[in-house]
Amino acid sequence: MAVQTSKEVYIGRLPPASLVYWIRLGFGVLAGVIFNLAGFGSLGVGLGTLSMITVGIGVYSVSVFLVKNLLGYGPEVLKGPNKHVTIGMGSYIIWMIFTTILLYTVLNPHPS
Repeated sequence: MAVQTSKEVYIGRLPPASLVYWIRLGFGVLAGVIFNLAGFGSLGVGLGTLSMITVGIGVYSVSVFLVKNLLGYGPEVLKGPNKHVTIGMGSYIIWMIFTTILLYTVLNPHPS
């Protein structure tokens, strides 16, 4: 059994909360890419929005699994209950929307 002697676990130079933030930002970009590559944007406004929400929740749940189970960042490391879920949520949503709009515009140009 391994004994952890330091109080904070760092990967590279980033503290755990910053690492989780940047992971969520990257997963937000990934969600936007998945949405566009799957072609969900061509389904119309209603189904496209529902598809974006579904892809967003799915990719975010993978990031929660990664943070909690693979990296082992729980409440004691991130200093608060459910911090493994809430850290970076806003940046995830903003970057998912930004990437989705940018890629949709680039990949589906309208004739002039």
